[in-house]
Amino acid sequence: MFHDPKVAFSMHDASSSSSAPDPRSSSGPAPGPAGDQVGVEEAHEIVGAVLAAYNRQLLLARRAGDQQRLEELMSQQRKCVEDRARLNDAGPEEISRIAALYAELLKGLDVSEPRPES
Repeated sequence: MFHDPKVAFSMHDASSSSSAPDPRSSSGPAPGPAGDQVGVEEAHEIVGAVLAAYNRQLLLARRAGDQQRLEELMSQQRKCVEDRARLNDAGPEEISRIAALYAELLKGLDVSEPRPES
């Protein structure tokens, strides 16, 4: 499981850099982490996948009665929902930044998340 709640906070807080150029100054999809173009739909899918992973982890935490983990996950989930909503008005650079951050987070969640029993 993903155990470092500071990662979600640092990703969310990283968007408030005052030295960054205005993300709305460019038009069209922006280059993604590998140089490819990332559109708002793709970014929504990536953030949505992280939300789904949080939902699965929330269910497990509820079943385990782990109140501290439940609170951490709910906080991370709120940040994720805020970032997903921000995509609607974001410029191409901000969309790509959010997509890249959540793609990295998703990799960590996929690796550490327990697999359902079959």
